[in-house]
Amino acid sequence: MSRSFPLTALDRILFFAPHPDDESLGGGGLVQKAVAAGAQMRFVFITSGDRNPWPQRVLERRIFLDAPARRGWGARRRQEALNALAVLGIGEPAEAHFLNWPDQGVTPLLMAADEVALETICRMIAEWRPTHVFTPAAEDTHPDHSAFFVLLQLALDRLRRRGVTVRHTLSYLVHVPKAKLALDIHALRLSAAEIAVKSDAIQAHETQMLSKKRFLAHAREREEFHLALNPHDRHPHHPIVSADQGCGALRLKLRLPRPLLSYRGATLHLALETHLEGSLRWSLAMPGRTAKALITDALTGEPLRWATVRIKGRTATVSLPIVSAQPLARLFAKFDRRPLFFDIAGWRELPVDASRGPKVRLHSFDSARRPTSAE
Repeated sequence: MSRSFPLTALDRILFFAPHPDDESLGGGGLVQKAVAAGAQMRFVFITSGDRNPWPQRVLERRIFLDAPARRGWGARRRQEALNALAVLGIGEPAEAHFLNWPDQGVTPLLMAADEVALETICRMIAEWRPTHVFTPAAEDTHPDHSAFFVLLQLALDRLRRRGVTVRHTLSYLVHVPKAKLALDIHALRLSAAEIAVKSDAIQAHETQMLSKKRFLAHAREREEFHLALNPHDRHPHHPIVSADQGCGALRLKLRLPRPLLSYRGATLHLALETHLEGSLRWSLAMPGRTAKALITDALTGEPLRWATVRIKGRTATVSLPIVSAQPLARLFAKFDRRPLFFDIAGWRELPVDASRGPKVRLHSFDSARRPTSAE
């Protein structure tokens, strides 16, 4: 399904970009239309793109990249982002914020349940009070993009509990999975003039123009955004096919997308939000054949318990004991089998059954008499 969406002068748009250049690649047309409509925009750049070694080595003609060199590269990329926003029509001073999180380091922040990172996202949203939030997609194959999507969902949950809501949240894809996705698309149709300006904004990121042809392919007639996939939706493109709970276990069904791949060397990451234990982060190194596999607490590095992994051909069933984690509030998973730089797939939200797990009974306390039920 594809539909358009209007922008007005009453809109307040918050655009999260994992790296300088994502604002132009993913939203160059959106920015122009927002400026034309008189909408207000704030841009939050998650990283400075400072771990971009091969273009830096080529352009600066150096092999060894030390910390000062990477900081200098990050400063250069931040300036390119401001230059691109100016090309797109954002006047000075641009409402742009650079968080300087570690480039290629957003997944570790998610797996560490980093409170500073989560509260920073909450603050950015609460301060700006946006009508629209634009985020990198869970399906994006760049690990920083998909991990930030999960962090944003957790931040939005926290804000809802504080009484702060966002009416519209849309995702954009920069690094697209090879499989076709059945997405609910919200599209902006760009004029020839808007495509030309978007192309100029992309080229303002001069450090990235070693991949000029690939980057300019994003300047096309349609700029697409989509609603997040529902946890219960089928995800035929994703290696994590399904999940179900029962008898104190979480069972995941996995399927390798290509015959020549192996489970050996892959890692299964789980980000669990629970009602009783808070945020849990588990990692499991996948075996190459049917075996027991150790679940590690990603927050402490300590071994937790054993999972059972049954592998038959390209299909695997992973059974994890989760009695202590129930009842679950939200569950995100990632099959990390990175052949080179990009992922096979991003994170996937999985359905949880809130009726599973121990029943919780709360009691009010009065020191003068016995506790009374306050269910």
